[in-house]
Order: sequence, then C-alpha cells, then structure tokens
Amino acid sequence: MHLDSARELKTALVQKHEPFVRRALMAGYRVRAAGPAAGARTISELGIGACAVTSVDAVQRTLALGITRSGRNDFRLAVRIQNRAFEHGPHIEAIHKQAKGEVDIRYIGRVVKRVAPWTQTRRRPLQVGTSIGHFSITAGTLGCFVKTRQGGQVRILSNNHVLADENRGVKGDAVIQPGRFDHGRKGRDTIGALDRFVTLKKRGANAVDAALAALRQGMQFDAGMLKGIGKLTGAGGVLDEDAAVSKVGRTTEVTHGRVTAFELDHVIVGYDIGNLRFDDQIEIEGSGSGPFSQGGDSGSLIVNATRQGVALLFAGGDQGGSNGQGLTYANPIATVLDRLKIDLLY
Repeated sequence: MHLDSARELKTALVQKHEPFVRRALMAGYRVRAAGPAAGARTISELGIGACAVTSVDAVQRTLALGITRSGRNDFRLAVRIQNRAFEHGPHIEAIHKQAKGEVDIRYIGRVVKRVAPWTQTRRRPLQVGTSIGHFSITAGTLGCFVKTRQGGQVRILSNNHVLADENRGVKGDAVIQPGRFDHGRKGRDTIGALDRFVTLKKRGANAVDAALAALRQGMQFDAGMLKGIGKLTGAGGVLDEDAAVSKVGRTTEVTHGRVTAFELDHVIVGYDIGNLRFDDQIEIEGSGSGPFSQGGDSGSLIVNATRQGVALLFAGGDQGGSNGQGLTYANPIATVLDRLKIDLLY
C-alpha cells in the first residue's frame, strides 16, 4: 500500500486499539473471579494471572503498530506483538483483514529499558573490570591492583591511553571512575591521580601500553576478585597457542577466548597520535559467536584457566578470527610488571 494509506490505517487501528485496552484494564480492577461481569472476557485476553489487584500494572503489554517498507514505494502495517495472548487472537485476525493482508506481524515479547552494565557504573569499593579513565578521555577499563616493588604502594594498572591520554597526561592528573563516557565527572568521581606511565613511542617498537594511577586516600578497593570469573591467583608465565583465557572489561564484561598467536612482532596499532608499532604481543580470539573485546575494554587484565594474570589488553579489531568477530591484542603481563617495577595484588 502507499505510505499515506499505511499511515491512515495505523492511526485508525491505534484509535480502535486503545479503548479496548482501557476497558480491559478497568474490568481487570473490578473482576475478582470468573463470572459474567462486563469485561471479564477482555481481561482474560490480556493473560493476567491471579495476583493482587494492586500489583497489576496500569499499562499492559499488548500490540505495537507502525509502518514498514516492503518495496521501493510499497509499505505494510507493522504489527509487533508484546503479549502471547494476542498472537492468535481475534484482534490480529481483524487487523490482518482490515489491512488486506499487507501486514508484517512479529512477536517481540517484553521490551525493557537498556540498563548500563555493572562495569559502566560507579563502583565503591573499586572493582577490577570497571569503567575508568583520565578525566579527558572517553572510558577504558580498570585492569587490576598492583603494588610497587619499592615501597609497596598500591596502584591501579591500566593502559597509557586510558590513564595517561596517550602521553598527554601529567603526574597528578585526575583519574575518574566511571569514565567520562559513563557519566563520570572530575571531582565527584575522582578516585585517584595519574602516577606514571611507559611512554608510547612513535619511532621504533613499543612493548607495552601501560600506566599506573595512585589511589585517593581512604579509597576502598577489592584487589583480587574478577566478578564472573573468580579470584585472581597471581601472575602467570608464557602463553602458548590455543591457551584458554578470560577477562572482565568495561564494554563486553566477562568474555572467554583462546590465544591464536604469541610473540607477534610488527603489530601496527592506530592511536590518536599516529600508527604505533608493537613487538612481542599476544593475539586472542573470542570463544563462541562473540568478540573477546570491543572498544572500552582497553586495560583489562587477561587471565588463564587457573586465573593467573597473563596479559594486559590494549587493542583490537572487528575483523578476523574463526568466528569473524575480530581479534584482540595484549601485552605479556611479565613485560608490563617489569617495565613498571610492580607486582600484582591478589
């Protein structure tokens, strides 16, 4: 049908549909048991079970009506069923008849608001895998907690580009949790300050993308728990191909994967400051049908099958891998720890 006709039909059906729902709800608040009361049939069509009257929502899931394209200049009525009770009922039959069969009917079930994953929310005590960042960047991931080899001071470990804004940060800059893209704000959400970082080099090979943040005095944290994975057990050694790994990160939360290459040299990674070369890196693909990481997971601590920290996630792409969902790249954790002269806290 033409677009104007589809719009007119949709408007007419919405006007017809709304009074039915209103009557059904009013009847539902009156009816206490099956009986001849007016509206008993309509409320039963909503599929509301026996429950306290006060617990029945004032707005019920029924049908959503819209328009969808079926050809270049041809349109259909889009009927979206949100309650199974309507799937084969007389209302669908009536709509189908009135639209002369030019309908696209789909069951979509219950639709709920999109809630930010726990990793993207404000977490106190601080937790591994949550959103964090230098106050001027979008957001990355809090990799883990470490202690300095000299003095034993506690620090947060993540990437240079997460905590130090690709070399642009200076010692003392505010670090916030959650990160700016997750509604974190300098001051209110400041949990510490940039301490030091390994400089990212534009010439020659980089080995790590890593930085440390000092905690604000009195800031509480959970050092060793990777939510959804388990307790960190220490630092691991060399990873071989096919080794099973996991991580918890700001964007994709808990994911599992396997090592597809190691000691990878001449990996070129795009940064704001230009293309940078990395040597001796680890390559990982996700298990199943999903990616191992996505943007915002940078800084995640990667652990092996026995929950030892083995690598620091810093980059990835959306192509490649056996499932076509992209590959992830990470610095060996031993190199990170040695360059920053730190040890894992667990």
